Amino acid sequence: MRDPCAHCQLSGQGVYREGTAWPNIHAGQHIYDFLLLFGPVISWWCFPFERLIGSLQKINTNDFVGGPMELTIVKTLVQTANLRRWLHRPDCPEAVRQIKVLFDKCFILVNAPHNTGEFTERKGAFRAYAKHNGVNFSPHTTHKGNANIIYRLTCSGNPLAGQIQWIENVGNTVRLHVWRHSPLSTSLYNPFLQYPHLQAKTYSSNLSNTEDIIDLDDIVAHAARYDYSHGRSVMLNLSRQ
Repeated sequence: MRDPCAHCQLSGQGVYREGTAWPNIHAGQHIYDFLLLFGPVISWWCFPFERLIGSLQKINTNDFVGGPMELTIVKTLVQTANLRRWLHRPDCPEAVRQIKVLFDKCFILVNAPHNTGEFTERKGAFRAYAKHNGVNFSPHTTHKGNANIIYRLTCSGNPLAGQIQWIENVGNTVRLHVWRHSPLSTSLYNPFLQYPHLQAKTYSSNLSNTEDIIDLDDIVAHAARYDYSHGRSVMLNLSRQ
C-alpha cells in the first residue's frame, strides 16, 4: 500500500506544482503510516465530529452569528431569573400569583422534581423516528440515511443489512419493520472482501420481499449505504463501539 501512496504523492506534486495542496490531500498520502500508527480507519475517522457539526448547523440563529445569539440567550436567562424572583416576593399581588402557575409550567427549573403523572404522552400507531443508545432511526420515507441498519434476528445469528420501512408502537414497546438487502450475486465482484477491517460488505441494491419485525435491541449499528455499478450497494457499519 505504501507504493500507491508514494505514486499519489508524486502525481500530486505534478498537479499542484504551481500551488499548494490542501491538508486533506497531503494527509491522504500518509494513510499507510496512519494505519500502522493508529490501527483501523474506523478508530480515528472524523464521522463523530461531522455528526456534531451537523447538529450545530441545525440550530436556528436567524442568520446572526458571532455575538447576537449569545447575547439573546444571556438576556433571556436574566429576564427569566428576575421575573421568577419577583414572583416569589411577599408583596407580589394575588392576581399575579395565580398567573405564576402558568409561568412555572412554561419555565421548568432544571432541578425541579419530575412528576410523571402530570402529563400523559399520546402515541399513535406509527412514529417518524425512534431513538436508541443516542442514535436516531427513521423509516426511509422520513430520512433515508437513518433507515439503513445492520441487525440480527437472534443473538447468535449472522448480521443482516436492511432498510427500515416503518416504525410501529406496540404498547410500551417499539417494533421496526425492516426489508433486508438481497445477497450479492456470485457472478458479481465484491471489491471489499479484501478489506475486512473496514467493516463494509456489498449487497444487492434490491430489497427482498421478506419483512423482518425487530426490536431496537436487535439493531447492531446504523449503516452508511452507497450504491454503485451493476446493482451493488456497500453497507458500512457505523458502530460507535
